[in-house]
Amino acid sequence: MPRMLHLRAEDEADLPALSALVQDFVVRAGDIGFDRRARRLLLLGNRFCWEARTPARARTALLLSSLLKLERRTWPASPAATLELLAIEAEPAGSDWTLTLAFAGGPALRATAECIDVLLDDLAPPWPTPRVPGHGG
Repeated sequence: MPRMLHLRAEDEADLPALSALVQDFVVRAGDIGFDRRARRLLLLGNRFCWEARTPARARTALLLSSLLKLERRTWPASPAATLELLAIEAEPAGSDWTLTLAFAGGPALRATAECIDVLLDDLAPPWPTPRVPGHGG
């Protein structure tokens, strides 16, 4: 069984590896929270453990900090809607950054951030799963 992960992305070079590890992270819309005052976005969901030899998932927190603004695109109306994270991307925007979380089917979160500060923290040991995400094959 894979180990629990505790990783941080602090610059543009760190983000692709972290993004790959959260591909197929499944989260309910209601389990995503933005604290405007603390300038943090928190997603609580189940991460597919791509690093494992056998299919597994882990309960994971994904935290984006130092946010100035958050926008939603094509967002589901129901907090019970299940979203599947495809990627996290960063682009420079003047002295700030634009961080985009793209979900399957079109929903997206776009955050303006002072810097790249993303934390992936497995909250519990991974468990086996019979389902492996498919990508159009």
